[in-house]
Amino acid sequence: MTTSDAPPAQETTLEPTAATRHLCAGVYVDERFRDLVIDEVCTAPHRRVAPSYGFDIVPVMQHAWRAAALRALPRATVLAAIAGPLLTGNVPAAVLVASSFALLLLLRLAVALRGVDNQSMPVGKSRRRTADPLRAHRYLLKLLLPRAITPKRRVVKRVTTAALWLALIILAIGLLYPGQALVALLLVAALTLVYLAVGATRQMILNRILRAPVLRPSRLSGRQRAADRQQHHMCAVYRRSRHSDDEDDDLTMFTLFGDASPFIGAGELVYQWNPPIGIPLLRAESGEEPLNEREHAVPPFKAHELVEYLREAVLPLNADTHDVRLPAEIRDRVYVAETDVAADRSLLPHHFTRSELRSIINTPESKQHHFLEIITPADGSEFVATVLLHVSLQGRTLSLSTAACVLAHTPRSFQRAEEFGHHGAGAVLWAAFTELSALPTDIQHSWRLLRYLYTLAKAAVLPRDLTTTPIRNILIGSRVSIREESSQTWTKVQLEKSDILGRLKTIEQRLLSAASDFLQSRDVDTSGFNDRALKIINSGIFNFGDNNSFTNNAVGDAAQVNVSASQPAPAQNGAAT
Repeated sequence: MTTSDAPPAQETTLEPTAATRHLCAGVYVDERFRDLVIDEVCTAPHRRVAPSYGFDIVPVMQHAWRAAALRALPRATVLAAIAGPLLTGNVPAAVLVASSFALLLLLRLAVALRGVDNQSMPVGKSRRRTADPLRAHRYLLKLLLPRAITPKRRVVKRVTTAALWLALIILAIGLLYPGQALVALLLVAALTLVYLAVGATRQMILNRILRAPVLRPSRLSGRQRAADRQQHHMCAVYRRSRHSDDEDDDLTMFTLFGDASPFIGAGELVYQWNPPIGIPLLRAESGEEPLNEREHAVPPFKAHELVEYLREAVLPLNADTHDVRLPAEIRDRVYVAETDVAADRSLLPHHFTRSELRSIINTPESKQHHFLEIITPADGSEFVATVLLHVSLQGRTLSLSTAACVLAHTPRSFQRAEEFGHHGAGAVLWAAFTELSALPTDIQHSWRLLRYLYTLAKAAVLPRDLTTTPIRNILIGSRVSIREESSQTWTKVQLEKSDILGRLKTIEQRLLSAASDFLQSRDVDTSGFNDRALKIINSGIFNFGDNNSFTNNAVGDAAQVNVSASQPAPAQNGAAT
C-alpha cells in the first residue's frame, strides 16, 4: 500500500506528458490562463494546490513567470518611450511618440467599427449584458463621445476627425523640431526591435516546449517545492459549498455531492452510483432463519481488507501486452473539508502511515474520507478518466459508492505549436513580425505593469507555504485547478467519449466482480449484490452530470401515463413507454 506523499519517481524522471506541454504553452498564448496560474498557484501560498492528474504543475509555474516577463517587457518599453523623453527634457519627442500611439489606437478602433452596424451599437446604458464588439474601446469612445455612443456614421466621423488632428500635430512638430523627430524615430525603431525580439523569443520557447525531454527546472524555488509536495500529496482539501437557506431545490438533479464536486482536480463529475450499493452481511448458507441468525454479528472482514483486495484486482490491467493493455494507476486518496482542517489541523498530516490509512478506511464516521482512485490516461493525458471507490462497513452492511470524473482535452490554442507551419525557423520569423500587431493592445493595457509589480511584491514578501500552520480566518482548501479550467466540457466531447465510457465500464465491472469474489470468500451471501451489480452494468440510464428529467413514463404491469387534453396523444406503436 502506497502511503508516501512524495512524488513518484516516474513522474519526475520520465518525459513530460502532452498535457504538461500544452499547459506550459498555454501560459504564452492565453493571458487569462497565465494570470490564473500566477494568481491562484504561484502567489497563493495560503491555499493548497489541487492534485495534479496527468500533468506536472512545476514547469507550468516556471513558464507562467517567463510568459509574464515577456509580456511585461514590451509594455514597459511602451511607457519608457513616452516617459524617457519627458524625463530628459525632450518634450516634443514625447508628444510625437504619444500622438503616434494615439493614432494607432484610433486605427484599431476604425478596424473594429468595420464589422459593426448602426443597429448593433448601443445608444445608452442597458441592464442586459450582451455581446459588445467595442467593449475594449469603450473608454476611447466615451472620450470622443462623452454623452452617449451614437450611431456608426457619427462615430466614424469623430474618429476620422481625431485621426486627422493627430496627423497634423505629428507633421507640425516634425517640421518645427526635426531633431526631436529623429529622436522619436529612434525610439519607435527601438520599440519595433523589442517587439520583434519578444515575438521570436516566445516562439523559440514554444518550439523548445514541444521537443524538450525534460521541462522541470533543475533547481526548484521554495514555492515550487511547496506546490510539488501538495500536488502529489495523498490528502486533498476540498472547499465546501456556501451555506444556503434556499429550500427550492431542483428535484431533477440526482447527485450525491451537491452542486460542486469535492473531487478537486479530477475533472468534471460525469458518473456515479446513485444510490450507493448496500450489501447486508448475511451468511452464504443461510435459509429461512430470522435475520439475527442469518447475518454475521461480527463482520467477517475489515473494510481495508476489501480495499486492498480491489487494488490487487485492478493492477493486472496495467500489466497486459501493449495491444490490449488498459493503462491504470491505482492510488489512495483522502478528502477532508477545509472547515474541518481549520478546526483540527491533525486531519492534514505530512504523510500517512499504513496503520493511519487503515484506520481511516475502517472508521465510517471519520472526517477523512478515503477513496480508492483508479486513473486511466489517454492521448498523452489529454484525456484522464478517474474512478473513485468508497468502501464503508457499518450497521452490519457493506456500502460501496463510486464516482467517475473526466478531464478532457485542452484548447486548440494550447496545442497549435504542434500543427504544420507553427513550429520551426519559419514560425519564429512569422511570430516576430506578428508580435507587432500586439502593439495597440499593449498601449491600451500598459497600466497592467502595476499589476506585475504588485504580483512580484507578493511573491517576494509572502512565505512559500502558509498551509502547514493554522491562521485565523484563513481556509486552505483548493479553489482552482488549472487543469480543470483549461479542460473541455464533457457535453462537448465527441468521438473520444465512447472510449472513455468503455474504460469506465471496464474498471467498474472489474471492481464489482472482484468485490463479489471477495465476499464469497468471506462467507457472505452475494445473491442480492450480484443482481444489483448486473443491473448497474447493463443499465442504459446513468447520471452523467446533467439534469435527468423523466416525463410521460410508466413503470410496472398495466401502468398508464396520464396525458392532458392539451397534449397530443402518443402514436400507437404497440409498446408502452
